[in-house]
Amino acid sequence: MNLKKEELLNETYKNFCDAILLNFPKERIGELVVEDVMGYGTTIDEKIHGIEGLQDIVQRQIDQSVDFQFVNEIREIHRRYNNTENIAVIVSELKIILKLQEGNNELNVRLSTVLEDFGSQWKVTHWHGSVAVDTENDTWHQEEWKRKKKELETLVSEKTAELNNSLQELRAAQVQLIQQEKLASLGQLTAGIAHEIKNPLNFVNNFSDLSIELLDEVFLEFESIETSAAKTEIIELLNDIKSNLTKIYQHGTRADGVVKSMLLHSRGGSGTIEPTNLNEVIKEYVNLAFHGMRASKSPINVKINLALDDNIEKLMINSEDFSRLVLNFCKNAFDAMLEKVNSQSTKDYLPTL
Repeated sequence: MNLKKEELLNETYKNFCDAILLNFPKERIGELVVEDVMGYGTTIDEKIHGIEGLQDIVQRQIDQSVDFQFVNEIREIHRRYNNTENIAVIVSELKIILKLQEGNNELNVRLSTVLEDFGSQWKVTHWHGSVAVDTENDTWHQEEWKRKKKELETLVSEKTAELNNSLQELRAAQVQLIQQEKLASLGQLTAGIAHEIKNPLNFVNNFSDLSIELLDEVFLEFESIETSAAKTEIIELLNDIKSNLTKIYQHGTRADGVVKSMLLHSRGGSGTIEPTNLNEVIKEYVNLAFHGMRASKSPINVKINLALDDNIEKLMINSEDFSRLVLNFCKNAFDAMLEKVNSQSTKDYLPTL
């Protein structure tokens, strides 16, 4: 194709793109297209026929652009001619950034255009715009963007509310710990009190850890979104939330370690041998060991089977030493199960204690 002919083609194509993007007078669109030009717009089932139809859609775009400004960038990705070089097919990506009050929304449109040479001038005979827009009243994809933005704000709000609940639980756990510190010695703490402290701690640790994983999934989804001021602002907010959750998990784990240390290392009891309900001791400390494992960094699902004789009489034992024995047995068993789970090549293994 000679240089002059190509220049005329490029000029017509640029002016047509400008007309679509409201940078070319609507009244002069007839200079760029044939009388019976056929086009398919960006909304569902939007079929445009003739110059008047094209002018109508441009006018609609003008009417829907009163509340914002936008900048655009045209990137040609494909061009092809027929054998006689009098028909050209050009495919371009139109990157449109809408500057709204709520932030910047980026809209990417793929524009496919067919132009024909009529001797002294090229004209558009067919065009097709491709983007996911649901209605002709949402030409610039504002409503969909606002809906997704609202969903993200709702998600952040929900996670913030959940974080506040976790903080309340942590404060309750801290209050319980402070109250117990007022006792004369750690030996005066009973397993029942420690168990009550662990319940809110388990909630704080598990929920903060889960929330961190959910935020990581949100960050992965954000990788597919084009960079914008709104995206940067949201990522900064999510990073702050993740940092807070991490601190909650760290301090909750530390508090959990304090509770377990009191149970495992306290020697505050009398150390005497006395009649003891063995079943109750086993139930309580197996349950305590299980919840301690579930609150650790590497929890696993374990089935607990207790084969206890309901008719057993009280036994003469040192309940403090025996409870530590049960805790240590369970901890060793959980560690062995975790190692086996991590080394299993099949998925049919069910840890059972």
